Amino acid sequence: MKIFCKSTFLLFVLFASIIIKTNAQVSIGLKGDYHFSTVSFDPSTGLNFDFYPGMTFGAVVKVSANPNVGLIAEINYSQKGWVENFSRAGDEGELQNRLQRYRYNYLELPILTHIYVGGDKMNVFFNLGPHVGFLMGTDSSHTDNVLATDTVAYSYQESNAVKFEYGVSAGMGIAVNFGNSTIQLEARLTQGLNNIIDRDAEDAPTGSLNQVAGVSLTYLYTIRSREKTWKNRPDK
Repeated sequence: MKIFCKSTFLLFVLFASIIIKTNAQVSIGLKGDYHFSTVSFDPSTGLNFDFYPGMTFGAVVKVSANPNVGLIAEINYSQKGWVENFSRAGDEGELQNRLQRYRYNYLELPILTHIYVGGDKMNVFFNLGPHVGFLMGTDSSHTDNVLATDTVAYSYQESNAVKFEYGVSAGMGIAVNFGNSTIQLEARLTQGLNNIIDRDAEDAPTGSLNQVAGVSLTYLYTIRSREKTWKNRPDK
C-alpha cells in the first residue's frame, strides 16, 4: 500500500509540474456518472450479492502537453456499495427480492493517463491510472419483506470499515470538441485493491474489494491553450 500511495503522490507532483513548467493545454470541467457497484468477497460460496446503483459527481482537470497523450486529475464524490439478496430458488410472492443494502461514500482522487486518437472535432480516448479514496460515511437499509431469520453474510459499519481505499481505473470513450469546449462520454471500470472491511474485525471476510462499472459525461473548458499548435511545431 505504501508503494501505491507514493506512486500516486508522484503522479500528482508530475501533474502539477507539467501545468507550471510547460505550455501544455489545460482544461477544467465537471463530470457526473451513473454506475453499478458491488464487492468481491472471499469467501463467497453460497452467497448471493447484487449490484447497487450509484452516482459520482466531481471536478476534472485535463492537461495535454503532447499531441496524443495527456493526464487527467479528478476529485469525485462517489457512492459505492453492495446488495445481499436473501431470496432463494423457489421463493414466491413476498419472499422474493429480500434485500439488505450497504451504501458507503468516498472522496476519490484519480490520476489517469489519457491517450487519444482522431481528428480536431472528434476523437477516441483511453484512460488508465490509480485512484485513492477516503471514506466519508456509511449507511444501510433493507426491504420491508426481510425476515427475522435472514442473516447477513458480512456486516459493514463505521466500526469495521477501512477508512482508506485505493485501486485502478480503466476507461474508454469519445470526445467531441467545439470551440474551447469538449464533451466526453466514457465507460469506466474500477477495481479496488485493498479490503474495505477490516480483516481483524469479528466475522470479517478474508477479502472485500470494491468493483464499479459505469458511464460518465464530462464537460471541459480550455482555460489555457498551447503557445503553438502541434501542427505548426518545427518537427511536424
